[in-house]
Amino acid sequence: MADTCTLHLLHTNDLHSHFEKMPQIATCLKTRREQWESQQEHVLTVDIGDHMDRMDVRSEASFGKTNVSVLNRCGYQYATIGNNEGITLPKSKLDSMYEQAGFTVIVGNLLDRATMAPPAWAVPYAIHTFGELRIALLGMTIPFSSYQNMGWEIREPLPVLREQVAALRSSVDIVILLSHLGYPTDCRLAQEVEGLDVILGGHTHHTLPHGERVGNTLIAQTGRFGEHVGHIRLVWDRAAKQIADVSAELFETGQYEPDQRLLAFLQKEHERAHASLIRPIARLERDLRVNWTEETPFGSFLAASIRKWTGAEVGIANGGLLLSDLQRGSLTFAQLLKSVPHPINACAVTLTGSQLAAVLEQAIQPQIVHRELRGCGFRGKIEGWMAVDGLRIRYEDSEEPHIVAIEVNGQPLAREREYRVGTVDMFMYNRLFPDLLQGREIEYFLPEMLREVIASTITDTALVQNAFLPRWEKVPSPGSGHAIERSKGDER
Repeated sequence: MADTCTLHLLHTNDLHSHFEKMPQIATCLKTRREQWESQQEHVLTVDIGDHMDRMDVRSEASFGKTNVSVLNRCGYQYATIGNNEGITLPKSKLDSMYEQAGFTVIVGNLLDRATMAPPAWAVPYAIHTFGELRIALLGMTIPFSSYQNMGWEIREPLPVLREQVAALRSSVDIVILLSHLGYPTDCRLAQEVEGLDVILGGHTHHTLPHGERVGNTLIAQTGRFGEHVGHIRLVWDRAAKQIADVSAELFETGQYEPDQRLLAFLQKEHERAHASLIRPIARLERDLRVNWTEETPFGSFLAASIRKWTGAEVGIANGGLLLSDLQRGSLTFAQLLKSVPHPINACAVTLTGSQLAAVLEQAIQPQIVHRELRGCGFRGKIEGWMAVDGLRIRYEDSEEPHIVAIEVNGQPLAREREYRVGTVDMFMYNRLFPDLLQGREIEYFLPEMLREVIASTITDTALVQNAFLPRWEKVPSPGSGHAIERSKGDER
């Protein structure tokens, strides 16, 4: 028997349903596995979560089951979940997503709230053996608070991980963490948890060409959207019972020819998904057009839909959430998916009049309207103009726009009074509007996404018609020293 054995880890993360890359990934995984196994070396293939993203029709129509079929066909052995699997699917759909999985799902910090046990479709850890070599595989997903509203109990990863490593370290040779926690958290875990050999990361879309060493731990991550497949080569010294060498690299997916059988499967899945999503849900009498830098009826309708859905007095939402027009005539769910592909939910928060005014004042500044957004479920490009409902606002249109008067449902805004405001949960995560975060009684409306909210409200003819009434009114800028017009009870 040789003094050493070699283990290869092939890993992907954050594909976000970029199915166009998956046939090439399939070829990469297959050819590399065959190469190394022919040399009597060991191979594990794992995915680190956010493989699924409901912005693609195949994932939307199948609630992620098409992604599971792809993972099966590519020969994955283990996976953890990301937030796109965990909190964009209703609990019943996540419970059924992995029914046909040919791989093991590992997630150690998620429990079913009804039983306080791990989900039926996952294990908290796994032990994989190659002869005498024993490998512990752990999995952690980012602990967003939204899990609590969807029937799950989510736990902070650090204490769970410490407990698992302490229990397993003495009985295994290698400990590998599948981490959908993000690069900064991975670095912290490497520093604070003794006994982690490798962290295969995701969530923050970092591209680490050769991995990074933090203490005794190698951290690796492949970027996003299937642009790379990660490879860890680990040499185990049998006599010394320790890792003799470990290194990381990335394979460019574009260098591989697509797997033709997977390509054909995905084409059929696309046709089937599209057919299921072109069902008519409403008929529009007028176009609802998109314009990210000014008020539009479509934006106003989004704000009105959120207001109605949450039962709030006021609705606000950024126009950058709307990616394509809705044309007059028959409207299908597929068109809504194209226009509003985000895994974003409605929420409600109680704000004082002063806080609401501050949010609106900040929202119309050019640097905010044109600000590029990333993360927090946003699938667009820029923040866009703030759409509102239940409000009439007069503002000076200048280099630094300034609000001069606000009415709430026909009454002057009272700065000391509290208002219930319906908006989007993204604002609670990206911290763009600090005054919004100072509000009370934040309530998340799950699991319906914005497109599902619109699908429910678009049949309200009056709501659609009212969206064509302007909410924002430009007034001439009177020049410097102009006093702010204050409504009755509008005191700072």
